[in-house]
Amino acid sequence: MRKLSVTLLLIIALMETISAQNFYSKRRDRTLMFSYGAGISTYHGDMYDILYDGLSPGPNVGLGLRKKLGSQLSMRLDVNWYQISAADSLTGASGTLGRSRGRTISTDSREIRNLSFRARNFELSAQFIFNLIPIKGSYSRRPLINPYIIAGLGISTNNPKGLDSTGSGEWVNLRELNTEVLSEPYSGVVMVVPFGFGLRLRANQFIDILVEGARRFTFSDHLDDVSSDYPSIDQVRQYHIDNGTGLEELAIRMYDRSAEAGFAPRKERNTRGNPEYNDAYYIFQLRLEMYLPDNFLGEIFSPSRKKPKFR
Repeated sequence: MRKLSVTLLLIIALMETISAQNFYSKRRDRTLMFSYGAGISTYHGDMYDILYDGLSPGPNVGLGLRKKLGSQLSMRLDVNWYQISAADSLTGASGTLGRSRGRTISTDSREIRNLSFRARNFELSAQFIFNLIPIKGSYSRRPLINPYIIAGLGISTNNPKGLDSTGSGEWVNLRELNTEVLSEPYSGVVMVVPFGFGLRLRANQFIDILVEGARRFTFSDHLDDVSSDYPSIDQVRQYHIDNGTGLEELAIRMYDRSAEAGFAPRKERNTRGNPEYNDAYYIFQLRLEMYLPDNFLGEIFSPSRKKPKFR
């Protein structure tokens, strides 16, 4: 009986301690949040118009670390891997090659152009997150549902590839082929401006579910390797001979693919794309976001942190 009484007293004392710790934990704010998730990405440009063609989904995955700056504003460092792709053969018959303001565009359809690409890129961005509902006091007092706005600045790799279906059958790097014979090949890194919206759903005290989508405005018209006019075969060949790349025959196969679809080869200065509009892409994700303890980073980077002993 005495042992039972002592046991009950210990259990009650332990429950009181846990309850007190939980109470003070709720009163303290947590200002650092980690998130991860996955979703779909799609592209908008010379080869695909999301407004008319709908989604052309590719996969994406992402990680984020968010720091609370105030009751509504926070900043998030984001890293994403995403895939975008398009093919004239899938969307071509529906339209001509882009729009123009004072620029002559041929009436060739995208079906005749018959180009395609796929890109698997990494993106790094700093994003401001603005909650529409203020969170005053501790994180534990946040609402069940909170919409938010996303705006930021970042960079993305830019390496479109094309399928060499009449040659090796492999995906080849289009950027190094310089298919439009630019005086300077476009960069493998582009600046991006994310802008979008999200919805934060409270799952429990420490975890939120995020549903968000954002357009990435870019400063490039070459996410798809398509921008202006066709060069001539001689120009393509001479560029690679002059630069000693050894890629002239591959470049000739990849810069004009009309013949593969049964059409006559394009002539020099025929329209290949429209340089008046930059390309863009969208990332839609479902994420889990976790509120980290106050001393999380301090515990990780503390020089006095004891190393575990292995016996």
